[in-house]
Amino acid sequence: MYQTYHFGQRLKLFLSIFIPVLIYQLANYSASFVDTTMAGQYDTLHLAGVSMATSLWSPFFSLLTGIVSALVPIVGHHLGKGDEKKIASDFYQFIYLSLLLSLFLFLLVCLGMPFILDRLGLEVLVREIAKQYLWYLSLGIVPLLLFSVVRSFLDALGMTRLSMYLMLLLLPLNGCFNYMLIYGAFGLPEMGGAGAGLGTSVAYWILLFISLVILFKHPKVKGYRLWEVQAINRKGMKEGLRLGLPIGGTVFAEVVVFSAVGLLMAKFPSLVIASHQSAMNFSTLMYAFPAGISTSMAIVVSYEVGAKRYMDVRKYCSLGRLTALAFSIFTLLFLYFFRDKVSSLYGTDPEFIKLTSIFLTYSLFFQLADTFAAPLQGILRGYKDTTAPFYLGLIGYWGVALPVGFIFDNVFKMGPYAYWIGLIASLLTSGILYQLRLKYIEKTTC
Repeated sequence: MYQTYHFGQRLKLFLSIFIPVLIYQLANYSASFVDTTMAGQYDTLHLAGVSMATSLWSPFFSLLTGIVSALVPIVGHHLGKGDEKKIASDFYQFIYLSLLLSLFLFLLVCLGMPFILDRLGLEVLVREIAKQYLWYLSLGIVPLLLFSVVRSFLDALGMTRLSMYLMLLLLPLNGCFNYMLIYGAFGLPEMGGAGAGLGTSVAYWILLFISLVILFKHPKVKGYRLWEVQAINRKGMKEGLRLGLPIGGTVFAEVVVFSAVGLLMAKFPSLVIASHQSAMNFSTLMYAFPAGISTSMAIVVSYEVGAKRYMDVRKYCSLGRLTALAFSIFTLLFLYFFRDKVSSLYGTDPEFIKLTSIFLTYSLFFQLADTFAAPLQGILRGYKDTTAPFYLGLIGYWGVALPVGFIFDNVFKMGPYAYWIGLIASLLTSGILYQLRLKYIEKTTC
């Protein structure tokens, strides 16, 4: 990170951060995409099982990764102030925090989620595949969260290209292990959809090992002396939780609404469940574009706020939001013209492809809403403003999505599509609330 003085420098710096972030976000979301598509090509019921498991897993995993992402604005403010001596201590506080969070998620996956699956009225095979997938996926919880800390640290330093290279390793690793374990290649047992969970866990353990080696050897990181283990610092842990819990809570509130809709789909036939989850899975992959903008905004805004250059903050905000709009046009056109081909990636049944294509048409509006809301989330995190956005997110997501969905389902008889309309309305509402909050923050800081 460095100070910029005119538009050309700002654009060059922002794109140098954003493009690698975008690529690694695509790689990050591709883990679930690869699991789902490969399970779908194996068997539609296995796809339904993996999809239902993902609906339970995603909110809690997003909650915990959201918490550890608070390392980005903390380090960014240190860099902006020129106070780099505190960075190593904060890094280790988040390492300790991630280990505690890993234990929480492991217990939840092993004890809580099977209890929920037993009460959803799923077909026996779908339920068993979901349980097995979650169990194998839980074996990778520790590397998933530790790698999230490493990635957040590199991002805060502006080393997003290195994060990109690491995440790109995930694609071949995950794909290869999934193939071997789903289909039983090279003498391994044929595990079906459950093998996708184990394949992902193995891939993340390897990725964590590689990232730690690079972290301690890279010349740009050596100056922070991360090899010197830091003691637990209560003040640092408290600061991390103070910022991280609202960030994680905001992401959780959003993701759990999407997952709740996925669970509500259990009342529809398995073909509808599979089509809904497939379209939602690809929509999540497309969310990598606004998510990349959001992460990039948190990096540049936190650095400029730490240096108290508020005019530059506003200029970066405008630049980031325009970039989000430009990329949204690309994703909208792609999804509109190729939705049938995208549907065929998840299965070959003609009725399945038709249903999935309809859901993907609704997801076009997701892209527009996310283009508006996601950059605002990143900007507010850069200001270290996380608590108020959390409450605004609760209002936007929970006060709108499910009520609107129930109305369109029970009054207008729109079936599963009703809940997609509710989700779109909730994203737009939350975006408006975030915009109002940003206006308030800008007035009070200038």
